[in-house]
Amino acid sequence: MAKLGKHSPKLKQLLQLDKASVRRELGLFLVEGPKLLLEAHNGHHELREIFFDPARHDFDLGVPGWHLDAEQLDRVSEAHQGVVGLVEIRPWPDLHQYDRLVVADGLSDPGNLGTLMRSAWASGMEALVCLGGVDPFNPKVVRASAGAIFHFPVFRLQSGQELADYPLVGLSPRGGRDLYSMHWPRRWGLVVGNEAHGLSLNVQSTCTIPMEHGCESLNAATSASILLFEYRRTVLAGSS
Repeated sequence: MAKLGKHSPKLKQLLQLDKASVRRELGLFLVEGPKLLLEAHNGHHELREIFFDPARHDFDLGVPGWHLDAEQLDRVSEAHQGVVGLVEIRPWPDLHQYDRLVVADGLSDPGNLGTLMRSAWASGMEALVCLGGVDPFNPKVVRASAGAIFHFPVFRLQSGQELADYPLVGLSPRGGRDLYSMHWPRRWGLVVGNEAHGLSLNVQSTCTIPMEHGCESLNAATSASILLFEYRRTVLAGSS
């Protein structure tokens, strides 16, 4: 395995992957740390190359590998733990084969989107749809997903038109139907709005988590997780 020089085209490419436009153009995203690289290797996306500090790791996952020193890795990633990898963005098949969606409607915080992805997968939903907001392949989103992104279908849509045949339930901090009296359709989508501005999509109904009077609303990912696991408890667990 060869060491990359400071002017290497491969190193330049790694440094450019912090931009969503470059990730879309190349169809690649950056994965940081040994644990997430193993998740990627065992998941549904193809691990193309790895880059590691030989002073910290002797990595062999059956793909091309390159040596980077600690200074080079620090330029590439703030959370590399001595190794990063390039992973291909998988084009998932037709969205409409899935009955249970979570829709991120302009979420802007990477931690929220990654946590939402993780909860959606864990609770038994079938796919995540991203409409605007932070790119789902942003390194901070990938880290917050804790590996879910390698196992769970993620779609990026330009508009909500492709969701027209899904009954959409919006998560609302107040004024919606009480979560614990909801009746869930077989085919549906949960819409989680932007942290500051709320929902932009037109939804058929809204759902609210009952809380103590005077309590501030929970953040987007926490609220969605509560709702999703209540749905799992009342609907999916009973059908398994």
